[in-house]
Amino acid sequence: MFLSIPLSRISRMSNRSMSTSGSLQAAAAPSSAPLQPNAAPRHRHARRDNHKPRSNVPEAEETYYVLSLQTDPKHHQTMCALRERYFPPALLRVAAHISLFRALPESALPSLRTDIAAVAGRTTTFGIRAVGPPIRMGRGGVGVSVVGLEPAEGIVKELQQKWHDVLSRQDHGAFRGHYTLMNKVDDPEKVEKCFEEVRQELEPHGVPGTALGLSLWRYDKGWWRHEHDYAFSGAGDGGQ
Repeated sequence: MFLSIPLSRISRMSNRSMSTSGSLQAAAAPSSAPLQPNAAPRHRHARRDNHKPRSNVPEAEETYYVLSLQTDPKHHQTMCALRERYFPPALLRVAAHISLFRALPESALPSLRTDIAAVAGRTTTFGIRAVGPPIRMGRGGVGVSVVGLEPAEGIVKELQQKWHDVLSRQDHGAFRGHYTLMNKVDDPEKVEKCFEEVRQELEPHGVPGTALGLSLWRYDKGWWRHEHDYAFSGAGDGGQ
């Protein structure tokens, strides 16, 4: 069995993290302070300068969006289970994901949506694979590389050219698609344990999957609120 995490926990993560189409969903907000996806307050989080898109709207009034890769349910569920196992529970607001853009401004959203739909419609579903060995990331982080992302890289480069005047410096950078399974853990032993366990579980074949489209999310104080999925050509036929 690839995962040693109890099936009941996988089911709970799947229920709150996946849509019926297999796209990731933001984890449910705490029941003591529920946040409705269509009625959440606009965020007031101050971003680093290189994470801010170019916008004429004051930062406190702008809303940001994230664009991610949508994968098949089996692949998504497997990566969600790994992330839930190792990510600090107090920080776990978003399911496993491969981000393409992290700060798209709402003030430019109409034209951005048009471009996303167009590029998705021209892209055919393609195979991907999360592979080892894992990678060490910044402060107490462990990630997993993903191979087969050349079509996603092409999408990013095309949209970077179209969106040159609105993207943040971060979103202008090179695309390095990956999954983050652990982050901001100060205990070196926990980090090393995660690294070794993930390394063993990814051997020898990794986690195969199929990229089915793109998903747009509204950023809300660390949560991602699902807005829309843009299917690749062939996604309705089950992909590859």
